[in-house]
Order: sequence, then structure tokens, then C-alpha cells
Amino acid sequence: MAHKKGVGSSKNGRESESKRLGVKIYGGQFAKAGNILVRQRGTQHYPGENVGMGKDHTLFSLIDGTVVFKRKRKDRSFVSVEPLAEVETAVAEAPAPKAPKAEKPKTEAKPATETKDEAPKAEAPKAQAKNAVEKDDLKKLDGVGPKLEEVFNTAGIATFENFAATSVEKLHEILEEAGSRYASKDPAPWIEQAKELAKEK
Repeated sequence: MAHKKGVGSSKNGRESESKRLGVKIYGGQFAKAGNILVRQRGTQHYPGENVGMGKDHTLFSLIDGTVVFKRKRKDRSFVSVEPLAEVETAVAEAPAPKAPKAEKPKTEAKPATETKDEAPKAEAPKAQAKNAVEKDDLKKLDGVGPKLEEVFNTAGIATFENFAATSVEKLHEILEEAGSRYASKDPAPWIEQAKELAKEK
């Protein structure tokens, strides 16, 4: 009897280990921050945007959002999580232009002061435009999340032009200094994407 129990327990153990491996949350499904997306041995799937990798190559979500699987160069599978906050920020920014429309009737009573008030207002967008040129949204690069963007910004890479002009070896050094989580990433595709995005500006 003891021998049969031992065999049964070993089989159960093997089955439970096999069930632990594989994709836990598939593309299009919702994942919370900290949820395990893929358990794997080796790197069958690579971490993309807003996805971290553990020491055992387990991929987990860094934010709340929707899981996305993408095939990229060398037929590698990248797992990313698209944030839901983007929809909320777009809705929050939409009502902003309505505020100056309500203020226009107040300034019509004083035509002489309208020209004085409009001058500083025209200068403000120019200042904002300069700031926007000095720093691009590096998160547009596939696999680059908010944390990686901060890593590149601290290294002096804030625009697509700077990114495209940086060598692959230099980007590898930056990723290695950022930690083992980013050392496995391949920055070569990012350079080509940065060149294309710089042309579109």
C-alpha cells in the first residue's frame, strides 16, 4: 500500500508541475498589476511594454491593462500590457478647450485690453511647443514602458533623434546598468523605429 501511495503522489507532482507552465492570461484579456502572464522555462516569450521578467523567466504585468501578444523580428513573441488609463486621459483632456469659450464674452466688453491679454496667451503655446520638441514620448517604441523611458532620459536620450543616433552597444550598456530585467532586451529594432518616428515629426 505504501508503494502505491508513493507512485500516486509522484504522478500528481508531475502533473501539477506541468500545469504551472504556459500562458496564464491570453491576448485581449484583462490583467492586474502583479498578475502572472506566462510561466516558462527559457525565453519562449519576451517581455514587452509594461511587462516584467522574473529570475525564472516568468512574465508578469506591471500595470492594469489588456494583454497583447506580438510577433516581431526573428519570429520572437513579445508580451505587452496596454494601459486602460489612456482612455481616461483622452476623455479628461477633451473638455479643456471649452473653458476659454466661456471667457470670451467677458473680454468683449473691453476691446482695448483684448490685444494685451492675447499676447501672453500666444507666447504660452510657443513655450509649450519648445518643451515638446526637447522631449519625445519614447513609449511609442515597442517594448518601452514608463520605467525604461526614465532610464533612457537619465542617460541623456530624450528624443527620437538622440535615440536613433545612439549605437546598439551604448544602448546595451544602458540596459545592463538598469538591471537584469532589461539586460535581455534587444535595442536594435528601437533604433529603426526611432528613425521612422523622427521623420514623421
